[in-house]
Amino acid sequence: MADRAIRNLLFVLFAAMAMAMALVPVLAYADDPTPEYQKLDELTGKRFAYVNGSVYNQAVQKRIEGTSEEFYPSLSECVAAVEAGKDDAAVQLSYCCQLAVNRRPGTVTLLPEPVADVSEGFFFPRGSGLTAKFNEIIRRFSEDGTLKKLEEKWVAADESGKTLPAQDWDAPNGTLKFATSGVIEPFSYVGEGGQPKGYDVELALLIARELGYHLEITTIPMDSIFAAVDTGKADFGGTLTNTPERASICDFSDAVMPTTISVIVKSKEAATSGGLLESLSSSFQKTFIEEDRWKLILSGLGVTILISVCAGALGLLLGYGIVLARRSGMRWAGWLVDAFQALISRIPIVVVLMLFYYVVFGSIDIAGEVVAIIAFTLAFGATAGSTMWTAVKGIDTIQEETGLALGYTRRQVFHKIIFPQARQQFTPQLMGQFISLVKDTAIVGYIAVQDLTRAGDLIRARTMDAFFPLISTAVIYFLFCLLLAWILRKIAARIDIANRPRKIEGVDER
Repeated sequence: MADRAIRNLLFVLFAAMAMAMALVPVLAYADDPTPEYQKLDELTGKRFAYVNGSVYNQAVQKRIEGTSEEFYPSLSECVAAVEAGKDDAAVQLSYCCQLAVNRRPGTVTLLPEPVADVSEGFFFPRGSGLTAKFNEIIRRFSEDGTLKKLEEKWVAADESGKTLPAQDWDAPNGTLKFATSGVIEPFSYVGEGGQPKGYDVELALLIARELGYHLEITTIPMDSIFAAVDTGKADFGGTLTNTPERASICDFSDAVMPTTISVIVKSKEAATSGGLLESLSSSFQKTFIEEDRWKLILSGLGVTILISVCAGALGLLLGYGIVLARRSGMRWAGWLVDAFQALISRIPIVVVLMLFYYVVFGSIDIAGEVVAIIAFTLAFGATAGSTMWTAVKGIDTIQEETGLALGYTRRQVFHKIIFPQARQQFTPQLMGQFISLVKDTAIVGYIAVQDLTRAGDLIRARTMDAFFPLISTAVIYFLFCLLLAWILRKIAARIDIANRPRKIEGVDER
């Protein structure tokens, strides 16, 4: 059995590597790539890729007619869509676009003509007293050259000087919570050791120091930052483009870095070529080795395991409680269980997760991991309870009647006769449902939980390699679920009453 398990594992590893070789493109780079398009007018009627939560499509629509749009989690996916020909152009701030082009040399390049000038600012809940305090310091930093020095530091090619000040100052006013995307370099990204850094982060730290606060930094998907600030999960977020629609629901600080909106297009010289092993080696280096990113992956996997195991164990208890509630004979308990299962089963788990984090626990300072465990416990418990009850109902009622006739109580009959038989039927289904639960936890990044999937997102945003981090995440999930399935089968075999030796009382088996 051990040899067979080893052979299966080796097969999976080789299959994963083959998949990586098949999917990771290797491109012939040009020293001076020529843009596929030269002017904005040439992009009339073309498809544009944007990052979720951005409003740059409004500026593009004002300049170019008939464009269509698609939204992606980060700029790396936008660039990958352009490289693959799914979209004709990707739009983002000029500094971000230049970094993306530098990391994908020869495959994509910048359109010479920018779309528009834009300024970014921090944003706060409506009526926040922090807005005026931030503006006063931002104006002072602008006058004394601090903002200019920060800009030069974070857009420079040299990474050695891109460090953040240690929070070793006194904080008589407490701690401010700052929500940022972590996927928009050089403004906000995750660097060595999984620590958030960038222009926005350092500026927020310097302002917090001036105001007598420490800063708690949370990376959260762009399209969830507004909800985090609006519900009080964060004191402020940033930085984003100030638009009339956004200004109607939150307050913006003064602009912190004027820049332009640029367009990334495919290079005419981009073409597939050889050098596959070299490309794989480079991608592996960037994904796992540089800046100790394997620690980010390992930490994310640990969070995934924590949420999955806790939600699975608590969900089983909840499912068992649902079965007992149905067997209680109390009509109101049955109605309550029916309502609960109908509600949970008909709402997507990602919506349940966000409702719990931003609404139910919106005003409570609670860790995202705890909220995720609660949400997935309810979801798994509802499913497990339905599965268990179906198996229990499938046991012939004659067996219960016989047990009662022999003098057992109804409770004893259930625990000694009915449930052990039902368990043999529902155990394989619950094993599959638990594996599905593990995969479903990939959405917890929406509530600022840095799990395995979110770790991969942060790495992709940093390396601009949309393929290898995704493949690596897929392989890790596959191997983890494979290991889980093996462990669950071993546990199921141990509790299977058919595998236990039978002992007849009064008979010597020697």
